[in-house]
Amino acid sequence: MTQQRTGEGVPRTPSAEPTAAAIRAAVIRLWKRPGGARSRSRSRDAGWEQRLETLVARVEHLEAELEGLQDAVYRQAVLERENIGDLRRRTEPEQLARDLVQDARRRGL
Repeated sequence: MTQQRTGEGVPRTPSAEPTAAAIRAAVIRLWKRPGGARSRSRSRDAGWEQRLETLVARVEHLEAELEGLQDAVYRQAVLERENIGDLRRRTEPEQLARDLVQDARRRGL
């Protein structure tokens, strides 16, 4: 499995949870096993296969939405870290003193 994108070019290691494709493949493999599991009628099998396809499509959609949400949360966290860093730099005692002196000079005080 390859690394997944989490936003801002930072790779994320793959999750230990199975993907929708892996789940789908496992269910189809089990479903197509010879024996008693396939003793139902063909029309009923087609109905289950259609339901499985629908569920797989839903899971894939939810996975895509979750990735988008993770990307957005990551971007927001990066932005907030940058803003906090900027605020810390601007409120350091030395920087405050320089800014106050500059303001006083500009106002002619």
